[in-house]
Amino acid sequence: MINVLVVEDQRMAQENMEAIIKASDNYTLAGIIPNAADTELFCMRGGVDLILMDVCTARDENGIEACAVIKKKFPKIKVIVVTSMAEHTFLEKAKEARADSFWYKDASHGELISVMDRTMAGEHIFPDKTPEVKLGLITSYKLTHFELNVLRALMQST
Repeated sequence: MINVLVVEDQRMAQENMEAIIKASDNYTLAGIIPNAADTELFCMRGGVDLILMDVCTARDENGIEACAVIKKKFPKIKVIVVTSMAEHTFLEKAKEARADSFWYKDASHGELISVMDRTMAGEHIFPDKTPEVKLGLITSYKLTHFELNVLRALMQST
């Protein structure tokens, strides 16, 4: 059995990932923790083969930064970075942190198991693009890169 640690602070997402893991034949739940900083301590105890690491966790901790630490200190542990946010920079940052794969939380149960299986088999699974987001009367795909950056800047200044 492959031991999976879930690093997620939202209860619904925790329960969803736990149910997927428990329903599988190949995976067992090693634990659930709400914040990225405790991941390293959990891994020091041993018994973790795969981590489902949320990007934004409790105490405003960054799962991508925690991924980089884990990959440096525990290179044999596979890390799948997960998020529900359609932020285009997360993909590149996850790759830079040496994440093994990346998954959007809106995917189906079967898709998550597939990403887990393929990741454990040594593949690196990253989506080609971020999900499309409805912004008023248009979608994020209809805005230029510059327009999206202006929109992000406006949102951060409020």
